[in-house]
Amino acid sequence: MRAIVLAAGVGWRLQPHTEGTPKCLLELGGKTLLRRYLETFVALGIPEAVVVVGYLKAQVAAEAARGPAGVRVRIVENDRYMRGNILSLWHARHEFDDDVIIMDGDVLYPRELLARLLAAPDGNVIAVDEQLQDTGEEQKVVCEDGWVVEVTKKIGRDPRVRGEAVGMLRLTAEAAEILRDILEEFIDTGKDSVEYEDTFRELAGEVPIGLAEVGDLPWTEIDFHEDLIRARDEILPRVDRLDRGDSAPAR
Repeated sequence: MRAIVLAAGVGWRLQPHTEGTPKCLLELGGKTLLRRYLETFVALGIPEAVVVVGYLKAQVAAEAARGPAGVRVRIVENDRYMRGNILSLWHARHEFDDDVIIMDGDVLYPRELLARLLAAPDGNVIAVDEQLQDTGEEQKVVCEDGWVVEVTKKIGRDPRVRGEAVGMLRLTAEAAEILRDILEEFIDTGKDSVEYEDTFRELAGEVPIGLAEVGDLPWTEIDFHEDLIRARDEILPRVDRLDRGDSAPAR
C-alpha cells in the first residue's frame, strides 16, 4: 500500500497565503498539511508515500525530507502543474503497481477518516461526505445500485448523488492499472486540462467502486481564504481532539 499525494498546484484562489507557500505547506496548529499527512500514514501503517510536486517544488521536497521516520517518501515532479490536476496523477502513473491511496494535498482531516477508507470492505472505495451542501464547487459522487458511476461538478439536483467527494480514493493494484490506461488515453487525446476526477466515469465502468461515508467527521478542503479561516478556527480543534482520542466525531 502506498499513498499518492497530489500537491503540485499553485492555489491561486488562496492568494496572498500561497504567494510564497504551496497549499500543502500551510501551517495549521504548528504543522503543515503535508506533515500531518505523513504522520497519519505512519500511525495507520502506510509505509510509502509519493508526493507529486510542481509549484515551489523545492519547498515541498524539503518538508517531505524532514520526516517523520516510519514512512518512505518519494518525490515526483509535474512540470506542467499550471494545467489540469489530471497531469499530476498521470505523472505518478508508474507508482500504480501496488494498492494505492490517491488524495488531494489541500484537505484537513482526522486520522479516523483515512482509517475508515482503509477499513472499508470494498477493494476500491471513495470517501464521501453524505452531508452535502451544494454550492457548485463540490465534486459530487453519483451512484447507481450502491456503486459509484461518476464524480463530477457538472450535475445539479439528482437523486443519484450520494454526497461530496472528500478527495481521497483507495484502489487495488489491479484497478490502479486500469486507471493508468485511462489516464494515458486522456492525455493522448489532449484532455490534459481537466480534473482527475473526470476519469472516474470510465474507471467505474471497469471496476466496482464503493463508498466510505465520513460525513460525521470534521474535515475541509482549503481552496479559499474563508476555508483557511474555518480550518484553523473550527475544524482544526475537532481534528486534534479526535486524533488524541478525546472526543466522539463531530462535523
